[in-house]
Formats: sequence, C-alpha cells, structure tokens
Amino acid sequence: MTSGDTFEPLIRAHQGAIRAFLRRLTRETALADDLAQICFMKAYEQRHGLRESKAAKSWLFQIAYRSFIDHQRKEARRRGLAKSHIDEDPLEAPAGLKMDIEAAMNSLPTECRAVVILCLSYGMSHSEAALATDLPLGTVKSHVSRGKDKLRTFLSAYEKVH
Repeated sequence: MTSGDTFEPLIRAHQGAIRAFLRRLTRETALADDLAQICFMKAYEQRHGLRESKAAKSWLFQIAYRSFIDHQRKEARRRGLAKSHIDEDPLEAPAGLKMDIEAAMNSLPTECRAVVILCLSYGMSHSEAALATDLPLGTVKSHVSRGKDKLRTFLSAYEKVH
C-alpha cells in the first residue's frame, strides 16, 4: 500500500512515538535511536506488506518491538546470561532509593512493560498492542492488568515514605 512517496509522511507521523517507545524499553537513548533506525529501514523494506493505512501505527510498533526483542536476544547470547543478571531482582530497591515512575516501570518484565507503555502511554487498544507485540490478546490483557497492579503497589509504597 505504501510507496516510496507516501512512506516519508508515515515515518514523520510516527517516528517520535516509536523513538520514545524504544527509549522507554531500552532505557538508553543511543540504543533506542539505533533500534528506531533499524525499525524504519525494515518498515521501508516491508512497506508493500502494509494493507491498510489505519494499521500503520500498530504495524510500525510491531516492527519496533521485534527489533528490540531481536537486540535483547543477541545481547543475551553475547553475555551468555551471566549468573549475576539472573540473580538480580528488579523489585528490590536499596534502602533510601527514591522510587519514581521510571523505577516503577523498569521493575516490570519486558513484555509487561512493553504492553503497559503501548496501552497506557500511547493509547493503543489491547488488540493493537497484541498486534504490535505479536502476543495473544489474553496475554496482553493480563500483562496490562498485572502491570497496573504492580505500578500501583510500587508507587503507593513510595507515597507512604514521602
């Protein structure tokens, strides 16, 4: 559906959201920008597979999320899943650590964090998030529900301290 002439406006319309999404997933600006560039290159190569312009947003987020997952897999293989990474519990914060929304989001597992960001920050429906992450709809709904509960718990503990 998307030719070279109509591809540029599509990218312009969504590049900010894609980059912000990847920055929140990776927690690294440079890496997120690299993954966004990879996403848009893949999207350009696959542009003929886009059937409806209404689906462009979910389609681009799907490519971005898959690029992120591919990067994670490659990094995991490179590190060999060192034991120090397995033993870390992201929910255990050192005493005195100021908890904020970023820390709360970072405490969520990757898939959960991704769908929470897509649904709560980008206003996607559960169906759109399922399409973007290639997860079953029920799994997306569970992740969003559990993610919201964990965020509430994490942030309520912060409120009690402050």
